[in-house]
Amino acid sequence: MTALVTGASGGLGRAVAVALADAGHDVGVHYRGDVEGAAATVAAVEDAGQLAVSLHADLDVVRAEALDAACDALLDACAAGVGVPDVVVLNAFPQQVVAWDDLDTAAWDAYHRAGLRPTTALLHRAAARLGPGGVVVVIGSVEGFRPAHGHTPYAVAKAALHHLAAAAASALGRRGIRVVAVAPGLVAREGLEQAWPDGVERWRRASALGRPVTAGEVAATVAFLASGAASGITGTTVSVDAGWSASPAW
Repeated sequence: MTALVTGASGGLGRAVAVALADAGHDVGVHYRGDVEGAAATVAAVEDAGQLAVSLHADLDVVRAEALDAACDALLDACAAGVGVPDVVVLNAFPQQVVAWDDLDTAAWDAYHRAGLRPTTALLHRAAARLGPGGVVVVIGSVEGFRPAHGHTPYAVAKAALHHLAAAAASALGRRGIRVVAVAPGLVAREGLEQAWPDGVERWRRASALGRPVTAGEVAATVAFLASGAASGITGTTVSVDAGWSASPAW
């Protein structure tokens, strides 16, 4: 079994790569700029007993034909390094705070060019190579359900990804390919409480479990959805948010 994980040089992407390795997948580790982080992920996958290869690709590409070519090149490199992927996890995505007043057309274009557009392109190019039993997992966000202040383009794009998973699942299901989205809540990381104490406290009050989720919890969900145990699950978005979505919104 082989998986390709985008944005896997650290954080959630690295956790997903390791969880898939623990489940028996060789892993293509995509990265854009963090060479050392990608190498660390490769080492972690190898420590789990699986093959891994680091795959550089910058998919923030303006010309449509150039983006298609970059997606094909990434898939080809994965196939050459560890095998043709039967699982593709679309995790890479920008997350900048952009004030509403700064969201002119150029800002919208730049955000979606770097996030939504390459995700949709890579899903389409990867699906063309997947056979029956192939799985695509799209990493969405709880902000696709309820946006936070300053995150308008991120939240809008993540909501689109949830619908992308449903639409792609409908289109690809008769070919035996599943497409599922995962919507993580606030993910704990080192230094988060120091950097954003107010936000973490508000999350604790709002979530049923009274805490953020861990990258490992989200990654375990991705690994389950990519497995045969989830063979009847497609076209839906699974929230991993410590019960945040169960809290009253009023």
